Amino acid sequence: MALTQVNSVERVVLLRSEGDTMTLYKSSKKKKKKQSALLKPLEKAQRRMAKAMSSGSQSYLDRHQASNRKKKNGWLRDLSKNQRKAMRRGIKKLTKKN
Repeated sequence: MALTQVNSVERVVLLRSEGDTMTLYKSSKKKKKKQSALLKPLEKAQRRMAKAMSSGSQSYLDRHQASNRKKKNGWLRDLSKNQRKAMRRGIKKLTKKN
């Protein structure tokens, strides 16, 4: 009868009398992502789109706040310019290769 070795140790922690601890070993087990191969390109495209939208939204928010600080009702005066520049940044993020 052959025995198989099972690595069931997740972490080894050294306890000291002073009250502090030190981790000596920690396993690096990661769960495998559950996804079908057919959906992988779609998920990647969706993630890229979300990152581009996030980048564009953050760009707009920064420009909005800067316009608001500069002049009274500055956000309204610069609305179209801020939206245009933020959209350009989002599109640039989306089309950029890696």
